[in-house]
Amino acid sequence: MVALDTIRASNAALKGKLPAGLVALFVGGTSGIGEHTMRVFYETAPSPRVYFMGRSQSSADRIISSLKPLNPDGHLEFIQADASLLRNVDEATRKFNEKEKELNLLVMSQGFLTMEGRVETEEGLDTKLALNYFSRARFIQNLLPALTTAASNSNNPIGARVISVLSAGHEGPINFADYELKKTFSLRNAGIHAVTSNSALSKYLAKQHPDISFIHSYPGGVETGIISQSRLPAVLTMTLKLIAPLFRSFIKTPEESGQRHFWMATNEKFKTGGWLMDSENEESAGAKKAFEKGWCNEAVGETVWQRSLEIFDKVQKEGKA
Repeated sequence: MVALDTIRASNAALKGKLPAGLVALFVGGTSGIGEHTMRVFYETAPSPRVYFMGRSQSSADRIISSLKPLNPDGHLEFIQADASLLRNVDEATRKFNEKEKELNLLVMSQGFLTMEGRVETEEGLDTKLALNYFSRARFIQNLLPALTTAASNSNNPIGARVISVLSAGHEGPINFADYELKKTFSLRNAGIHAVTSNSALSKYLAKQHPDISFIHSYPGGVETGIISQSRLPAVLTMTLKLIAPLFRSFIKTPEESGQRHFWMATNEKFKTGGWLMDSENEESAGAKKAFEKGWCNEAVGETVWQRSLEIFDKVQKEGKA
């Protein structure tokens, strides 16, 4: 376990030491972990160029009005889009790439809580899988040139890093015979596919792009307001809200999680490589076991990447997977 005091001290020590003009993109940055990681980054980095993506313009306005005065020399820009659709991912990254040639940090935390079954997007993908995995892989694909350029800058101590916030350490075997879960869907299978795909891809892409860091993190329980924003039945939502205070001592604040993710985004230890991290900023023991079992190693990652590219190509050509 890396103590929170250690992480806070390390983060505070970076004030004035980071190079000016670092570029970051936060997907799912209008609330929760994404927002609070972005807050630490924007307040700490000198003259940062920060872009964040989400669905809520009102949330974006709130964030901009509160953050901008804290670092007037920084650039803070909102890209409104629903990341569950790959065409929206393509449009958002097109806008980004028109403005920036380098990307130092990509943080992805998009998703929602639901008990619903398979709900397909207009592109034929399950909405949960689209947010928790496919959109994230598409962001990486579209932004690899900007990440590669940033990684080649020898004067930059951060380099280029990708952080996918989900559930490292909760992997399982992927059913590649039904990778999109059109026939064998369940919430459990959807969770396993998304988590394991993120982990395997982090390990695989780190081998393919050794100058870039790929991190899949499990934040643990974080009080993000996801229950209020969930698609759970009203009775279950109310029940969870009522019992939530009983677990408060086990739940992190969004501010703590933001500090912990900023530490991974800037600490020298994570400048390169593929990392599967637990909620205490240690390498996940569960993910290590899954890797040893062959569930999320580089070979699985290669298959995940190839299948993903095939799906992307099909959606792009036909409009539906």
